[in-house]
Amino acid sequence: RGPKKVRGADLRYTLNITLEEAAKGTDKVISFVRQKAGKDENAKLSVKIPAGIKQGQRLKLSNEGDTPPAGATSGGPGDLYVIVNVLDHELFTRHDDDLNLDLPISFVDAAFGAEVEIPTLSGRLSLKVPAGTHSGQVLRVKGKGMSKSDGFGSGDLLVKILVDTPDSLSSKQKELLTEFAKQGTDTPRIKAFKDKLNQYMKVKK
Repeated sequence: RGPKKVRGADLRYTLNITLEEAAKGTDKVISFVRQKAGKDENAKLSVKIPAGIKQGQRLKLSNEGDTPPAGATSGGPGDLYVIVNVLDHELFTRHDDDLNLDLPISFVDAAFGAEVEIPTLSGRLSLKVPAGTHSGQVLRVKGKGMSKSDGFGSGDLLVKILVDTPDSLSSKQKELLTEFAKQGTDTPRIKAFKDKLNQYMKVKK
């Protein structure tokens, strides 16, 4: 029975990439230190990042870890595991293959409808906001999310509408809104809530 073979240690490397790089895929050169026959060795490797890779996903580079210590019967080098860390994006958040975007719009655009410019990972596009859109409503843009890791298509971009109320108004704006209020501003949803509230208060009495 021969001597027991000793395998080199596995190594871990955390690689930071952008959301854009995760969506399209990229090649990255990493530098790290590994043990070769008991001595430190500075190593560089090219790592292929597949399109659609997810946060925390692990890539295995076989035989790129430490080699066994000097004098040991070699069982082969260890492996290098690259842990992918997708950095936070200033505009988008990710959910599986879909991307989420919060889009603030004015009360006027929400009421009348509008064509607004939005960002995507592949450039800008025009989004049609229907008249009467409510705050919190989500509009779906097909195929503008992350590339799917199986190579078949892409997720969607989910745009959450946030109707932004101005902090201050000019005298003319106040005048126009006062006139608007005189015409009645209760929507069917507001009227339904008031009816339920009145009914509830009658019961409470």
